[in-house]
Order: sequence, then structure tokens, then C-alpha cells
Amino acid sequence: MRDTLLRRFKQNGGFLRSADSLTAAEKYHLRRLIHEGLIIRVKRGLYRMNDYPGIFQEAEVARMIPSGIFCMFTAWSNYRLTTFVSAEYHIAVPKSYKIVLPKYPPVKLYYWDNQIIDLGKTSKEINDAFVTIYDLERSVCDAVRFRNKIGTDLLGEILRNYIHHRDKNLDRLMKYASQLRISNILNELLQVIL
Repeated sequence: MRDTLLRRFKQNGGFLRSADSLTAAEKYHLRRLIHEGLIIRVKRGLYRMNDYPGIFQEAEVARMIPSGIFCMFTAWSNYRLTTFVSAEYHIAVPKSYKIVLPKYPPVKLYYWDNQIIDLGKTSKEINDAFVTIYDLERSVCDAVRFRNKIGTDLLGEILRNYIHHRDKNLDRLMKYASQLRISNILNELLQVIL
């Protein structure tokens, strides 16, 4: 039974949820594996193998919040739009969601409207884990949307780096800006930078 449980962990990329229909015997062996240090309880109902190769925090955060989308500082850092590295993972979720977070790794949640939550959502491989993240243009738009909270220095750095980014798509940027109702502000900012 113990080997079957460990095989299930390996089939799920080193993770297992208690909602994955664990039998009473598997729950018993799970508690024993936790006591032995082979399995770690990430949060209530989510467990991961301690020595599974290739598990990075991005994968752990994505498993903890399956409906979440990496955004803001996490996305900006990923696209190399800023040199600032946040101590937290920044995740967008729909407003109606209720999420219980563990103490570690630190996560900051943004509760966004259903009309804009999926705009620019994409899947990307980060540290050998596929995660949901906003694309480059949506990340820039979020910087403009939250310009008063992040400050002009960081906003300027993000916009300058975006202008020099080889994968930029200005048409998509303006389309997103229009949908997020920030196109006038973005136009003014880009004119100043250019």
C-alpha cells in the first residue's frame, strides 16, 4: 500500500490531494510517510514528496491555488521587466473565490472581476513547471493600472524594458489597454518614454 501511495505521488508530479479519493489505508500510510519525513503537508488537503526532483516553489504555489494566475511583481520579474524581486508570489484569482493560504511560501492574492481575470492569461514553463501567468502585454497593463501603488520609478522601469523587449506586441498592448480602460493613460506614458 505504501508503494502504491508513493507511485500516485510520482504520477502527479510529486503532489497529492486528499480529495484524490484516498482510501482509509492510504490515509494511514500518508500519516506514516509524513511522520517519517518523506511527505510534507503543504496545506490542508495538499501534500508533496520531500525528495521529488524538480519541485520548485512556482509549482507548489500553482498546485496550492489551481485557479490562480501569476501576476504583478511575479510576472514582471519573470519577463525581466524589472530588477525588483518580490518576497511574495503575486496571484490573481476571481473575486468570488475563498482561498486559505499556508504560511509558506508567502503569497499575495489579488481578487479581480470576472470580466478581466482571463484577459491575457497564458500557460508558461517556469523552472520545469507549467504555470498560469499573464502574458507580457497584460503584465505591462497591470503596471499602468496600479501605477499609484507601485510608484513612478518602477512603472518607468517596466515601460522602458517593455519598449526594448524583443517579444513585445504593441497592437496587443493597446487592445488590452482599451479593454482595461487605460488606453489614454498608456498613450501618454509611452509618448513620454519614447
